[in-house]
Amino acid sequence: MTHDTVSSPGRAHRSRFLLHENPIAGVARRTLTSDVVKELQRRGCIITRLQTDIDLSRIEWGRLAAENDAVISAGGDGTLRMVAANMPVGLLPIGLIPRGTGNVLAEEIGLTRSPARIAEALMHGPAITITGARANGAPFYLMAGIGFDAETVRRLDLSAKQTWGKPAYTRPVLAALAGVEPRLHVVADGGREAEAGWVLVANARRYGGSFKLSERAGLHRPGLFVYVVPRGGLARRLAHLSALGIGALERMPGVAVWTADHLTVTSDVPAAVQIDGDVFGTVPLEIKWGEPKLALIVPEAYAAKIARMR
Repeated sequence: MTHDTVSSPGRAHRSRFLLHENPIAGVARRTLTSDVVKELQRRGCIITRLQTDIDLSRIEWGRLAAENDAVISAGGDGTLRMVAANMPVGLLPIGLIPRGTGNVLAEEIGLTRSPARIAEALMHGPAITITGARANGAPFYLMAGIGFDAETVRRLDLSAKQTWGKPAYTRPVLAALAGVEPRLHVVADGGREAEAGWVLVANARRYGGSFKLSERAGLHRPGLFVYVVPRGGLARRLAHLSALGIGALERMPGVAVWTADHLTVTSDVPAAVQIDGDVFGTVPLEIKWGEPKLALIVPEAYAAKIARMR
């Protein structure tokens, strides 16, 4: 299985955009959305804004697809996931204005916060098809976490996150470190099994924004990378967290890295789950890679990079 690149012959040219914005996403560059809109309008584009409180599942997507060339998701990774989950697959390509705290996807594709460069990518960047996965039926495109990171997200004060950004994670990280570590049972592709205290499932190289999990992973590669992190005391958990921060988690003793299309996780306690940075209940969890598909607008440099890697 492969991730297919989809774009029309020649350089893309889009001028009609449907904009969905998460107004509370991120703390940096709160004017980024308006700056990008102004840049697009300066270049002759037409922008149609959706109401911020609109129910995306009730939109007349067919009519809007006939009137627009692409959808812009202004927010973080969770905002894009919400847009993609509610729009019929393949109807319109989706582009980004990275307004979130972590912006894993923007980091992954090399999309900067320059309004001019974002506008250029939205208008002329190729659309590549990326393949997502489903967690208990719900779609995600970048990552899932079971255990420590999900417990951190569960404890996060969203108002503090909106005010302070990444520093707001300090207290929930410390609380999650001090909490009871679950005993997770992981089964991949119906064969491999392991016990773990923390499990990360990656569809991309990056995690939490700038953290890099592995050069082997990537949106253009088939399947998921599963990081099975063993249980241990506080010192060991701190070591694993530090290793994640410097991109060395896969080299830590006892950490197994699998490739898989199908994964199940159970636990002796109600272990927390997150998908694409959003709280997603607790285990048991079943993850299947292979759909849904997402037509994602990327900078030309990123499309050229993955083309060279084929």
